[in-house]
Amino acid sequence: MPDNKNKLGHTIGNRGARTRRAILDALRGLLNYHHLGEIRPADVAQAAEVSAPTFYTYFKTVEEAVLVLCEEAAEDFQGLAKHIHADWSGERAFECVRTYVREVLALWDDHGPVLRVEHMLADKGEPGFAETRIKRLRRLHLALERRIAQARANGLHPVGLNPRLTSYETANLVESVAAGFKLMRRADTAEAIIDTTTHIVLKLTTGR
Repeated sequence: MPDNKNKLGHTIGNRGARTRRAILDALRGLLNYHHLGEIRPADVAQAAEVSAPTFYTYFKTVEEAVLVLCEEAAEDFQGLAKHIHADWSGERAFECVRTYVREVLALWDDHGPVLRVEHMLADKGEPGFAETRIKRLRRLHLALERRIAQARANGLHPVGLNPRLTSYETANLVESVAAGFKLMRRADTAEAIIDTTTHIVLKLTTGR
């Protein structure tokens, strides 16, 4: 069903778009406090101040609505690659990576509950969520892979190191830090976590 059509096949006008947005925002709010399995369509409808049948006018299931939130989050992640493509000469490399780490933390602060659902369902093999996860990080992976491949070509990484796999593991490391940032703050300062993560990413990427 195209994004401009509801489940009844009707074109979504301005009023319908506002209703659909209210449903998505209500679901996003509920995910801050409830596990996905605890949230029913009726709960989302109530939070959005619409009728339960109205929910089904736009979404078949709660998971379908979450998938839309994942797709929206993916759009916000597309700018991360610019930090990897930037000028990394001299001391600029550390600052570029540090900015990248900070931005991932900020994005997880905005989208964390939605991204945790994406991770869970992607790991379970749900194709839609696996695809949004891939789409969300594809540009970043490619940018990291190029940096790592260049470092390997310059003899800064072992020959057996796979740039593609290393790009995945590097991006996943930063995501893991972002997902567990509040817990890590119990033992360390925010700056210590950010700086340590930056050094690790820089080492994995450049070999220096």
